Amino acid sequence: QACRGWLAISAGSRSSTMRSTPFIAVSAAACLLFIASASAQEEDPSHGWEARGDLHLKIMDPGNCEEYQALEGDEVFITHAGHTVEDQKQFDGNGVEPLKFVLGSGTVLRGMELGMEGMCVGETRVLMIPAHLAFDDPTKRFSRKPVAPGSTVRYQITLVDMIRPGSMRSIRTKLWTQVGLPGGVAVLLMAWALYAMWSSYRKTAARRGKKSK
Repeated sequence: QACRGWLAISAGSRSSTMRSTPFIAVSAAACLLFIASASAQEEDPSHGWEARGDLHLKIMDPGNCEEYQALEGDEVFITHAGHTVEDQKQFDGNGVEPLKFVLGSGTVLRGMELGMEGMCVGETRVLMIPAHLAFDDPTKRFSRKPVAPGSTVRYQITLVDMIRPGSMRSIRTKLWTQVGLPGGVAVLLMAWALYAMWSSYRKTAARRGKKSK
């Protein structure tokens, strides 16, 4: 934006020097070099990236870490887009509907799972995944590889939601999935009946206690 503004000022300036073709050409070349340098720094793991072995990640948005941070075994819901580093061509992505899987289950690339550990709901990370943690991973078999052998890939991932095993939400979700709507209503009615019986028992015990006094 700064480059576009400077070129516009140069072209519209009353100064013959600033309006001259060589000056504008030099300014345009300088802007292109600046943009190329900024782009190179963005992809260079030495500029603001965290290293996890051969994997590098950058946190773009920290999200909300008040409740949980993603761990192996958590059910996660993500949006993601995968690009080649060489030509920035997108080869992977889930669109609007979040992708759901259990972290550590091997459903996605090993580099994606390693880079997602510790993420918070709402957090966005960019991962630079080397070939041996991506589509050249010897522990996985791919029917078709969307990138050339030896390719480092770049993924942008947003953690939309997360469910921790053993949490009340996890229990409710599994129960609802297994029993469906009719079963869920039956369980709620049963829970209400048990609560009513327990409440009646407490009241009866309290009345007996008063009479004994």
